[in-house]
Amino acid sequence: MGAKPFVSTIAPGVRLCASQTDRFKTGCISFTMALPLEGDIAANAVLPYILYRSCRKYPDFSCLNGVLADLYGATLSAGVSKLGEAQVLSVELTSIDDRFALEGESISQSCAELLLDLIFDPDLDEDSRFREEAVQREKRLLIERMESELNDKRVFALRRCVEVMCADEKYGLSRYGTHEDIKTLTGERVLNAWQNMLKTAVIQIDMAGSGASENIADALRKQFLPIERNPAVIETVFIKTTKEPRNVEEKLPVKQGKLVLGFRTGTLDASDNASAFKVMTDIFGGGTYSKLFANVREKMSLCYYCSARLTRHKGVIFVQSGIESEQALPATDAILDQLDAVKAGKFEEEDIKASKMSMTDHLRSIEDSPEDLIAWYASQIFESELKTPERESQLINAVTKDEVTAAANRVTLDTIYMLSGTGEAQTDEV
Repeated sequence: MGAKPFVSTIAPGVRLCASQTDRFKTGCISFTMALPLEGDIAANAVLPYILYRSCRKYPDFSCLNGVLADLYGATLSAGVSKLGEAQVLSVELTSIDDRFALEGESISQSCAELLLDLIFDPDLDEDSRFREEAVQREKRLLIERMESELNDKRVFALRRCVEVMCADEKYGLSRYGTHEDIKTLTGERVLNAWQNMLKTAVIQIDMAGSGASENIADALRKQFLPIERNPAVIETVFIKTTKEPRNVEEKLPVKQGKLVLGFRTGTLDASDNASAFKVMTDIFGGGTYSKLFANVREKMSLCYYCSARLTRHKGVIFVQSGIESEQALPATDAILDQLDAVKAGKFEEEDIKASKMSMTDHLRSIEDSPEDLIAWYASQIFESELKTPERESQLINAVTKDEVTAAANRVTLDTIYMLSGTGEAQTDEV
């Protein structure tokens, strides 16, 4: 696997992570900006989508597209996600690798300069606010994204389980904010969000490709030099257990029911016995070798799908299952039985080997793509020391059966959420 990336502190709460490699035909650079999941969440959410469409130098998408074309067809993307109780904004630029530039020019340097223009020098109106037409466009598109998630009942059920389970926690909030907050967005609010982001966000700039090096560090420092940085302290509340599991059922006109079980891992932070929890969750509900797939889905035929996902930055596990609504109780019992089996160590060494092989294969594949490699390091934005995929593989392979069962025994049920179908829908996803 690849070497450890070059890491450099740019400003308080800002660091560069450059993975120099000639394995890729493309290069990639991204800005990842983390803020507490509070305040004007909606204004933060539209920021990356506004920023990646224009800047003062290239004030419309047509001009910007011309520049991207000159950079051998470079592409821009933007996104908003949650990492623990942080709202994470990202803007990413992908281009051909420097090795393939026809005139030997540094494409990575040009891409970095363009990204700096987009983030630090946006297109503002005569009142130094974000243009109203841009704000209105992104408000509409953001609401459409939210509504598309509502139409995906698998995503909707998971979101509702999170909202019920974390009703008194920041993690229960949407990464986009509320419909009402989005509808009332103004150019001034977005401007305030942008200024606050530059001053207080925890920021990581990631690069991957042959042109990824410390050379960009000076340009980054120059951009941050006039900014009075006061990076936010982003803390996630970890709840070890709940006194009494919650049980919520809601009905919608869908044919297939969606069952989501939310568990607390009992961990104190994201690094608490992380490798053991990853292997345990995978044995419980990962691949075809997992307890949930082999028994609840295949042997008992209680569901169309059934899988578990660990969110270590919040200390929770969610089991998602598509079922016939009348199978909710037996499916719930069967899922809990499989967790009890893992707690009791009722799985074979072959199961551990299969899990480790699957996870290490995935980790190995991360270094096959610059986008995946950048996403890997960006997800460690709060870590004081970055782990390579190779180091993560070593930690995974060192996990023992006793550590798996010990991790499982810390897991407790918090919430059962059932989205029942009324049978009125004609089609539904499996």
